[in-house]
Amino acid sequence: MMQFFKNFLKKSNSGFTMIELTIVILVMAIFGTLTAEILSNATKIYSKSLKRQQFISEARSSFFKISRELSWQKHFEGFKQSSEKKIYINTGDGNSISYEIRNSNDILNFNNQLSTDLLSKKINYNNSSFSFYNSDYTPIDLINQDHEVMIINLNIKYVDNDLSINFNSDISPYGLSLGRAMSYHE
Repeated sequence: MMQFFKNFLKKSNSGFTMIELTIVILVMAIFGTLTAEILSNATKIYSKSLKRQQFISEARSSFFKISRELSWQKHFEGFKQSSEKKIYINTGDGNSISYEIRNSNDILNFNNQLSTDLLSKKINYNNSSFSFYNSDYTPIDLINQDHEVMIINLNIKYVDNDLSINFNSDISPYGLSLGRAMSYHE
């Protein structure tokens, strides 16, 4: 048994040749390069996916905030001040909210309880609008027919570099669904 260990130790002391070391270093370099490339691509994919998710999250959040608050409209009078790019909401409890799609490609939110707030900076001004319809889904002239508004169409296109998404929804405000309140209700 002792002879075996002596022979083993003799062989193990001989070392590696220069060619063997070069091959091992070359193989490690190739695997290292491949691993770095795979990790780099995974990081780019993750970053792009995260950016897309943040964009969609901002678009959804702002769109659903506007559509939720549009449903709070209690009085027809707010529509006289509204337009294709601006809407006023009278909530019935003395509060007012407005949204304006501005040609600087953003949406401005004003709430008389708070202050002016920039809701989103990723709006396509030319492809975003508010439209107003009566119960037959006929477009309404807000100056003369504001009391006939039953449906508000909210159409907003969000853009961010190579990403874009369009949200479109018809909203029928709760307070207007039964029509104009009679004088004894106000």
